[in-house]
Amino acid sequence: MQQHIIGHCPVCKEELVVTKLTCRHCGLELSNDFTLNKFSFLTEEDLQFVELFIHYSGNLKEIQQQLHLSYPAAKKRLTKIQETLGLKQEEVKSSQLEPIINNLPIYHDETNTVKKIKEKLNASGGIATIPLSKGDSFQIYYEDFGNGVYATNLPHSRILTWKAFNCAIEVLTKNNGKAVKGNAMKGKLGSSALPLGSVEGYVAHHAYGAKRGDSCLRTISSLASILEWADICNNGYGFLQLKS
Repeated sequence: MQQHIIGHCPVCKEELVVTKLTCRHCGLELSNDFTLNKFSFLTEEDLQFVELFIHYSGNLKEIQQQLHLSYPAAKKRLTKIQETLGLKQEEVKSSQLEPIINNLPIYHDETNTVKKIKEKLNASGGIATIPLSKGDSFQIYYEDFGNGVYATNLPHSRILTWKAFNCAIEVLTKNNGKAVKGNAMKGKLGSSALPLGSVEGYVAHHAYGAKRGDSCLRTISSLASILEWADICNNGYGFLQLKS
């Protein structure tokens, strides 16, 4: 039975070399140290990915469907293969993102906040560049299942859910349209830096289930900037305010 050549020693994991080549037709044998090609060091799983990558001309969406992978999982697999092959991995710029969802339906029972964000994101093909107050920017795109948005300046595990945006508007409404932002980097939930009545504190508690005394991930910069981009709020220094 034919066996694929392996690239690493099953005992010590070091790279293997080929020391003998044989011709099946005439029986000629050559002995030497022959180096393996780069692809010999890929696993069967990696080779399947490469084959699909070539077959679909590098279209990750098609590969995701064939292998039942999420976009982040497919990108991680591709990065691992690039590293194994010794290819220089350039830092992927956010402008090269390929969101899975380019357009989401807008439902009549959704809040105006969610509708406005969806309208603007749909109009830009499912990905948009959001300016920050200090002159930098980040990008947002729909979460894989449409439950909110990813922001490139936040960990991928933290989805800005629709509930998070609705909670932000809820606390602003409760405070006559204006509330302090709060800062999760300077204090735990319930502290003077992150009061429960601040935008970040309220969202952390009501949208993400954080409890008093918990450390929270700082999301207010992204959240406030998106609400300003959607023409819902004025993003002030230390406060967030609903537009009329």
